[in-house]
This record gives sequence, C-alpha cells and structure tokens, in this order.
Amino acid sequence: MRKLLLCCVPFLSACVSFRYERHATFEPLNSEAIGELDIGTSGIGDALALLGAPVYVWEGVGDSIVLAYGFEHSRERGFTISIPVFDRSSASFSYDDVSSKLEGIVLVFGPDEKLEIVRAGMLRDLGLIVRRRPASPE
Repeated sequence: MRKLLLCCVPFLSACVSFRYERHATFEPLNSEAIGELDIGTSGIGDALALLGAPVYVWEGVGDSIVLAYGFEHSRERGFTISIPVFDRSSASFSYDDVSSKLEGIVLVFGPDEKLEIVRAGMLRDLGLIVRRRPASPE
C-alpha cells in the first residue's frame, strides 16, 4: 500500500484538462447548384452566381482560371495530463494551415472562360497547396 501511495505523489501536483472543440469554416456547397454547372457551356459568371465567392482563385496552366470552394466541419475531444518536472517555465507554439483541412471542389475554366474540369475532394489533394509567385504586371 505504501508503494502505491509513493507512486501517486507526483500526480498530486498534476494538472488534468479536458477539451471539446468544434470547428466550422465556411459552409458546404449546395450539391444541386453544383449539378447545374455543365462542362463546356457554364461560364465563370454562372459558377459565381450559383456558388458565391470562392475560397481561392488562381491562374492555372494555359491561361485557365481556377476557382476553389471549400468547407470544414469537425469536432475534437481529448484530455491532457501535465506533470511538472522542473521549476521552470515552458513555451509552446502551434501552426495550422486552414487549406489542409478543407473539403470542397475545384473548378477549372479554360481561356474561353467555359468550365472544363470539376474535381471534388480535400483541397490539399487537389493541388491547392502548390504556390507560385504572382505574375508581374506588364
């Protein structure tokens, strides 16, 4: 019994915390509105009118225009136990890239501004993370 009590002594000064987080970034797209877009006939204006403002816009290959729509809804639960080891302060740092968690669609419009490609999935998997230096004005 004495050994059990000695093992529990370090936990007397421990800090236990529980967390519940809910994240909501943007709103899911209306699947009916996406279905109204036709490859080869729908233009950029049609997409903007049906889906609203995109999350990202960039210039694609061969003067194409790429629009990305994304959203995230998630819940996280967990707990942390912290036991002080030394009488010193500590620091922490956290970084998160929002686009790495967004699910959505990417629309590619050709030089004639007509819809050519529609891809759905995680935006990080659809090539959104690749960044280029902006073109200089001529």
